[in-house]
Order: sequence, then structure tokens, then C-alpha cells
Amino acid sequence: MSVDLQTLPPGFHARRFTAGDVGFEAYVWRGASPGPVLLVNGATHGDEYEGPSLLRRWADTWRPRRLHGTVVCVPVLNEGAFFAGLRCHPGDGANLARAFPGDPDGGPTARLAHLFDTQLLAQATHYVDLHSAGRAYELLPWTGFITHAPAIDRTQRRMAACFDRFWCWAGPFLPGRTLSAAHARRVPAVYVECRGRGAVDPRDVRALDRGLKNLLRVLGLVPSTTAPRLARQRTRTTTDADEAHLQIHHPAPHDGLFVPAVAVGARVRRGAMLGTLQALAGPRAVAIRAARAGRVVMLRFQRSVPRGEALCTLAPI
Repeated sequence: MSVDLQTLPPGFHARRFTAGDVGFEAYVWRGASPGPVLLVNGATHGDEYEGPSLLRRWADTWRPRRLHGTVVCVPVLNEGAFFAGLRCHPGDGANLARAFPGDPDGGPTARLAHLFDTQLLAQATHYVDLHSAGRAYELLPWTGFITHAPAIDRTQRRMAACFDRFWCWAGPFLPGRTLSAAHARRVPAVYVECRGRGAVDPRDVRALDRGLKNLLRVLGLVPSTTAPRLARQRTRTTTDADEAHLQIHHPAPHDGLFVPAVAVGARVRRGAMLGTLQALAGPRAVAIRAARAGRVVMLRFQRSVPRGEALCTLAPI
């Protein structure tokens, strides 16, 4: 199904977008006057529940009196993974956040990426992807973006600043992400990472709600006589693409049971003990030590760990 958002009459609309056996529900608010097109989605990964919890509530309750432009919310982008309770789609095991811009003739994940990119990202002027640590990890919540041309970066910094309950982590282009597709289309875009642990922390939902409402005002979608009062945001901009590539840090050297020795938010020195990894048979536990100094911004929460999966990410903040 293809929908030209500009042809929808003012008001609230529910539409389903499909490509064969994959698809997603979208909720559209159309203003009576022209303006930006803001696209927001949750559950790019199926085990991330903060975005769906907030966006589905918005679909039921948010009815702005005045709106300049269009707002599109997709509470659950990756429905197959969501209903299976998995990070990735069960049909092919592929990671949707590595599949963009997708392929209309590929597997379910590639087709879903192509559908979202061509049907909604292609019509957006601004984009927000609501992520979290999922069920296997815990994060120190942040917002971030892929660095771009100066004019786009200025817009992205303004967007990220709206999520003022989170710190900001910006870095170079990495392929396959939803933000990679937005980058290719020159659409200013930010992502938000919530705590995860397979749950929904009310603090994160409140912070997301506040951030999106700030963003609506900053972009002029919701008229306001005053700018939102934003807290000062800690920011980190890196030129190292690997720094914010969470899945490559402190990989498990073998399958095993991980027991952390630090907490999310802790500051550690290089060489400090992060935890131990115990094989189910064989020698005693292996010490996992910090490869650099920094703050713990991601930590393995699920104790069972396959070989190669990240155990901890440190950021220089």
C-alpha cells in the first residue's frame, strides 16, 4: 500500500503499510496548514518497548487543536520481531538496523526496510527513531545522530537538544541503520536510546514524551509563543565511527555466564575489572577488563552470553 501524505485531509488517520507478508501500522496527524513532516517510530528491534508504549498511547490520546504540517507515528516497525519477543525478525534472523535501505526482492527484513524507506522516510522532513537496550542490555540513556553537512547538523543538534533528559552522542556514518537511510535522503534525524532490560522504565517514557513535545514546538508543528525551556545537555561528538558502534566493544571470548562487576553509569579506569565470564565447563572464570578509561554506558544485563556478543561499552564522558 502506498499513501501520499499530502493528499490526506486534515485530521487523524490510521493506515497500514504492507509489502507482501511484512508491514506496519502508522498513525498520521494532518494539520490544516502546511509545515514539516515529522516521522517517529519505535521497535526497530522487537524487544525494545519504550517507544511502542509511548507512541501507541499518543495514537489513542493526542489530538492537537492546531497543527502546522504532518506527524507520522509507527509504534512498532518490526512487528515480526516484536510479537516473537526478539531483537531480530524470526523469518530470517536479520537485524533491521543493519538492513537499510533494504531490498524489495530480499528477505522479510530487507523488504521491511525498503517499505519504510520508500513509503515514509521518503516523505519526511525530520525523523526520530526510538530505541532502547532491549532485553539483553542496560544503557545510560542518550540521544544521538549521524554527523552530516553543517546545515543538517545544526538542525540535528536542535532536535537532539529537545530530549534534554538524555545526554547526546554524535558520530560518523555507519551503514544499514534507519538513520543511514535518512542520511542518504538528507533528512535531519536523531535516535534515542532508553534503559532497556526488557522492561519499560517510567522515567524513560516521561523523558521521551517531554522530548517529542519539545520537538513539536521547536519545529513549529505545534504553535507556541515561547520556546521550550530546555535543560543543558551533555554532548559528545566523535570522529571515530567505532566509538558508538555498541556491538563491537568487549566481545565475549567464548560462550558463558557473565557476572558484571560494575554498574551502568560508573566511571572506570583502563584495565579495571568490568566483570567475569565463566564457561559452563572447563577452566575458571575469565576476567573482562576495560580496554580504555570511560563511563559505562552499556552493560550486558542478560547473564547468558554467546561468543562474540558485547559485554560492555565505555564512552569518554
